[in-house]
Amino acid sequence: MRILVLAAGYGTRLYPLTLNLPKSLVPVCNKPLMNFLTEKIGILKKKFPVKNVVVVSNNKFYKDFLSWKKKYKIDLDIINDGSNTPEDRLGAVKDINFAIAGKQDDWLILGGDNLFDDNLTGFVSFAYKKSSPCVGIYDVKDKKNASRYGIVEIDKNKKIIKLEEKPKKPFSTLAATCIYFFPKKSLRFLDMFLKREKTTDAAGKYIKWLTTKTEVYGYVLNGSWTDIGHIDSLMIAEKKYRQLKEGKCN
Repeated sequence: MRILVLAAGYGTRLYPLTLNLPKSLVPVCNKPLMNFLTEKIGILKKKFPVKNVVVVSNNKFYKDFLSWKKKYKIDLDIINDGSNTPEDRLGAVKDINFAIAGKQDDWLILGGDNLFDDNLTGFVSFAYKKSSPCVGIYDVKDKKNASRYGIVEIDKNKKIIKLEEKPKKPFSTLAATCIYFFPKKSLRFLDMFLKREKTTDAAGKYIKWLTTKTEVYGYVLNGSWTDIGHIDSLMIAEKKYRQLKEGKCN
């Protein structure tokens, strides 16, 4: 298995905080968001064989990630997708395709701006058992809140039978996260999708299309999950982690 962290976005909804700082390196409780992910990856490495970990950045923030890697002595590869502005960004799906090109293997894909409790060992075990594309999902438990996310419906076998981005009237409270597992045999679908689609920024659009081509499963993750997309979600995350361990930040 290989692991890819998507970190090539520009975080425009967090401006001015992210004008000169990549969103994935924004601190929560004095720790960059990426560090929470690398801790999860460390747990996965103890249970599963991981060939390598790749972080895809853009050209604007590439050096910031190199400095971060050096500072925290983290064993991973950082690649540059070549984009310099929000207007010329590749988008999530093209970044996935760019990063995995020529590396025919099972891939775990993680959004670099997601903060969550689950250690992902159950998710990866489930994905290997299904041997099909899998999506990590969280129950946000509130239909009003659900309208902010890509919402899925799963059957008794956990197969995704419906997915809709930000529905005005949510049909469930199960939100799709940017946590994906793509087995090697499913990688061919990326090329098929990119040949027909021009809009490739939202990975959820690819997942929805993928459900029409093959079986895609959803795994409900434990604990909480926060998509750091706005200042309000960042503040919520900061408050939560400051309250943990007697209110002390590491």
